[in-house]
This record gives sequence, structure tokens and C-alpha cells, in this order.
Amino acid sequence: MEIQQRYCVHHPDRPAIGICVVTKQAICGECSTRYEGVNYSKEGLRILQEQRRAQEKGVGRISGKAALAVLAPGLLLLVYFYYYALVGLLMSALHWE
Repeated sequence: MEIQQRYCVHHPDRPAIGICVVTKQAICGECSTRYEGVNYSKEGLRILQEQRRAQEKGVGRISGKAALAVLAPGLLLLVYFYYYALVGLLMSALHWE
């Protein structure tokens, strides 16, 4: 089986040295940037940068106050059942029925 040579998507006369992990395009040495041990094209780096900015801004994340507002009623209910069960056990143990 013969290995097929791939060429850069931006420079068709240059052999590709790698594939961008984001865009999946073949890229030559001039178009390739190695970041964190991985090949990226300029477009791939731009997409990665946008994703990281979105993560920093907290897009899609729930804030601490919102999480507390959502979880607090459930936690209070668990505490109530815990004490209800504890009181029931104590009353049974002391024969206060």
C-alpha cells in the first residue's frame, strides 16, 4: 500500500508536516504553530482562543449564587428528613411513642 503525500491547504506546492487538531486541515511548516505539543493552523488557534475566552467569561456555567439558590431547597429538605429520622429513632429508643 502506497502512502499518499498530503499538501498544505494554503500552499498547495508545499508538503504538509501535520494536521491542525481543530480544523483537521493539512498544514505546512509555515502555517503550523505547535502549542502544548499539538499542531494548530492560524484558524485553529483563533477558534481555540475564542473557546478559552468563552470559558473565562463563564458562558454556560452557573454562578455560585445561582447554584446556591437551586441547591438550597433540596439541602434544606435533606436536613429536615435527617432530623425527622433522628428524632424518630430517639423516640423509639426512649419508648416515647
